[in-house]
Amino acid sequence: MWANWVIVFVFWFSGSGVDILDGWAKTSIAFGRLAGLSAAYMILLQFFFMGRMPWLERYFGLDGLSRIHHSNGKKGLILLLVHPILISFGYAGLSDTGLIDQFLALDYVALAFLGLVLFVIAVVSSLYIVSKRLKYESWYFVHLIVYLAMFFSFWHQIEIGHDLTTSQIFYWYWILLYASVFTSHIAFRFIRPVLKYKKHGFYVKDIVRENSKAVSVYIGGKNLKEFDIQPGQFMIFRFLSKGFWWQAHPFSLSMAPNGTELRITIKELGDFTSKIKNLKIGTGVFIDGPYGIFTDFYGVSNKVLMIAGGIGITPIRSLMDKMLAEGKQVTLLYANQDEESILFKKEIDDLAQRYNAKVIHVLSGDPSYEGEKGYVDENKIKKYISDIKSQTVYICGPVPMMDSVKSHLSKLGVLPQNIISEQFYLG
Repeated sequence: MWANWVIVFVFWFSGSGVDILDGWAKTSIAFGRLAGLSAAYMILLQFFFMGRMPWLERYFGLDGLSRIHHSNGKKGLILLLVHPILISFGYAGLSDTGLIDQFLALDYVALAFLGLVLFVIAVVSSLYIVSKRLKYESWYFVHLIVYLAMFFSFWHQIEIGHDLTTSQIFYWYWILLYASVFTSHIAFRFIRPVLKYKKHGFYVKDIVRENSKAVSVYIGGKNLKEFDIQPGQFMIFRFLSKGFWWQAHPFSLSMAPNGTELRITIKELGDFTSKIKNLKIGTGVFIDGPYGIFTDFYGVSNKVLMIAGGIGITPIRSLMDKMLAEGKQVTLLYANQDEESILFKKEIDDLAQRYNAKVIHVLSGDPSYEGEKGYVDENKIKKYISDIKSQTVYICGPVPMMDSVKSHLSKLGVLPQNIISEQFYLG
């Protein structure tokens, strides 16, 4: 990534940078071109970050890449807005015309302006959707606009981009860069799930209600022993049924893979999740993944503290199974509102009894509960873990809960590298 920034700067400097001291108008044009090249490269990075390439995702985690994508998008949009302003300002100074007239006189302005408007709509809409916590599908369809915006901006770049048209090497390098990113984007986001479906034939095997707010979906298929997935990871599911096929949603594996079936557990929070219980047995499933670094790869300590909140128990449940079987000392602090909300209680109790693990339920909305009440905080962690600094800590749950727990762990002296967390942040 940084090597490409150097290449962009070198070709810009050799083509336009030499003019930066030749009067304010040419300086404005030169930096306008740099802003345009930088914005175009940052937009390309947007597709690269969310291309779901396994080797990249294993390092950052898909949610980590999503946050980089989110930050990079806002910075890229600023440069995209700066680009036409500086270019128009510079050429207006050279031709002694008004700023608006000069902007309208630029070559391919309609194509470029249309791309810019679409990018602005996509970014602003995405920020609004995330802040208002609107439906996942709203975010998904808004992002489809970016593909169209990218198409318009690409042709604008290669037709009149000064630093591209003045250097054949840079011109073809730029095209190769785009071709590489989009080829991998199509391969991993669209072709790979189809190939996995052909190989494994995933289908809905059973649906089991866990409590009044959550159901588990058991997924069968062929050669599942060859499906490489680790406890704690999540996948993106598309159910091939009327009313479902056009939506894809991420869910964690809630049971350690056993080679015969997969299990995901879904809390009924909205239109899509509330309809999961109506899926017919035998419905085909496209699976994109697995993804996530919420695994035992980083669990270097033999002592493990797991802290779950609500539906956040799903990846912890599958990971807990594997860690206990490997002989690790596991303590689970599981936060819920009331006893009815506790998922997998019998399974967790059975695991605790079989492996002599410690499980503590913490309820915040039931004053009559005889166990731990309130929230997972510094005092509760100290009460059950005497050597917290020697523990590897896994956290999964609602974002405010995770942030709060991390703050408490920090006060207790737990190093950041010993805290492992992940969230489904795909915006």
